[in-house]
Amino acid sequence: MLNIKFIREHADKIRDVVRKRNFDPKKADVDKLLQLDDEKNNLQNKIDILRTRRNQIAGSMKQDHSNQELINEGRKVKLKIADLENKLAAITHEWQEVMDWIPNLPLDDVPEGKGEADNLEIKAWSPKLKYLAKEKLYGAQGSSQEMTRFGTNGDYEFTPKPHWEIGKELDIIDLEAGAKVSGSRFYYLKKDGVLIMYAIFDLLMKKLLAEGFIPMSVPLLVRNKALYGSSHFPGDADQIYKIDSENVEDNNQLYLVGSTEPPLFAYYLDQVLNLKNLPVKIMALSPCFRSEAGSWGKDVRGMKRAHQFDKLEMDMIIEADLGKAYETHEYLLSLNEWLLQGLELPYHVINMCMGDLGYAAAAKKYDIEVWLPSTGEFMETMSNTIATDFQARRLNIRYKDKNGKLQFVYTLNNTGATHRLLIAILDHYQQSDGSVKVPEVLKGYLGKDKISKA
Repeated sequence: MLNIKFIREHADKIRDVVRKRNFDPKKADVDKLLQLDDEKNNLQNKIDILRTRRNQIAGSMKQDHSNQELINEGRKVKLKIADLENKLAAITHEWQEVMDWIPNLPLDDVPEGKGEADNLEIKAWSPKLKYLAKEKLYGAQGSSQEMTRFGTNGDYEFTPKPHWEIGKELDIIDLEAGAKVSGSRFYYLKKDGVLIMYAIFDLLMKKLLAEGFIPMSVPLLVRNKALYGSSHFPGDADQIYKIDSENVEDNNQLYLVGSTEPPLFAYYLDQVLNLKNLPVKIMALSPCFRSEAGSWGKDVRGMKRAHQFDKLEMDMIIEADLGKAYETHEYLLSLNEWLLQGLELPYHVINMCMGDLGYAAAAKKYDIEVWLPSTGEFMETMSNTIATDFQARRLNIRYKDKNGKLQFVYTLNNTGATHRLLIAILDHYQQSDGSVKVPEVLKGYLGKDKISKA
């Protein structure tokens, strides 16, 4: 959430951001917000004047409690205050509804653009080529010209099968059973598919523990406040599963999380953190749930877009310093790259343009995408976002700076690992005989060199 004073002083800039970020100007209506803010302030001023008069009357009546004129005036003032407070509550509700749609300001190095075609590559890496020269990076897909259509870890060059085919042949992914039990976009992982997935999580978790991240197990059913605080509400409400409150204790309205980011940050709701304890590094591994509304008809085969998947999230809370936010953003990216390079998976990093930043809190976002030789395209596997103080304002997470002044913290969130890394491993490590090599860094977890047909 932005500061209303800032919005008023930079109204033209906010209008421009709403347009460039592809937010609905009828919902994120800056002019309406400012009009409502004027009305809200005028009503509050009138209420304050009447409250002052009410206090004066109360003081006078201590001396003359039978003064009928003061009694009558006091009743009228009380009624006027109640009427204006009702009007103020209605205006404030309408004001908040508009305010909730105003997105965060993109940072200065976020490229302008309308959608994914306008994103910019900033680096690309493969096991054979290492980091590509900068002149080979351009647009959103420049490095794709350098990526091979063959698996980088195969025994020789052959055209790899998509993950749903080889997963079925090896009996480690069962899409049919998932559809039968739960419907489309559900799947069963089996046998070595499960072991590889959790070996990846274990590998990353041990790295994060060494880096000082605090492991947490969090509620997967949360109230509105957590999702609103992380800015997944109201903008991404269509991606969230809502639980029927009839069967919930105290009829609380609960929602299934699409990421542990909301409950991780909401853990610090209404807290004042100690500066000496910043930065806070937190991580959580859990199932996640998404409706994937708007993606029907896309990626219908396989497990790329699933309604339920496991994810290891790694988030940070830092002091309100833009330089430290940039530094932390690159630090989190280095952890993504550490994992992908350890798994020897080719990838690129793209700086998301304004029109493709996604949810309202994002001020800058990197997507880290792995190359899939079976389809000849990049697939998003991680995202890395600076949210500045946008989420902290909604969740009221603050700290006292060196001068003892209360400030809102900055938050950053990062997708550490998901089921999509299994897709990438099947793509790159499958062999011509139908087996799949186990990545070197995971052999100790699985106790074998390859996965073969039974």
